Amino acid sequence: MKLSVIFEDKPKRWGFRGDPYFWDHLKGLAENMDIISPDELEKWIKNEYLLLSGKPMTDKYGDFAVIERFAHGGMSSGGVDNLWWIDEGIPLLKSRLTVLC
Repeated sequence: MKLSVIFEDKPKRWGFRGDPYFWDHLKGLAENMDIISPDELEKWIKNEYLLLSGKPMTDKYGDFAVIERFAHGGMSSGGVDNLWWIDEGIPLLKSRLTVLC
């Protein structure tokens, strides 16, 4: 089973407009990855964020990155919301992964 299975159902709400594109980016990479532990998943997501944005994912309020390749128009275009990923995205994916393990 590939890791991409946990990305199948997208959330109904996002932080910024770039979040669904980051989700799809991760899903694309995960199609070639085997299942990993929840802790490895979190490290992997944060590392991908760092590689794309050049800055670490923090839980600081209002902190986000604009990733140009995810910019497709709109006020928060290309924005990836750290708090959404830390508070909602990563926990959701880790819970899906825990069910599989």
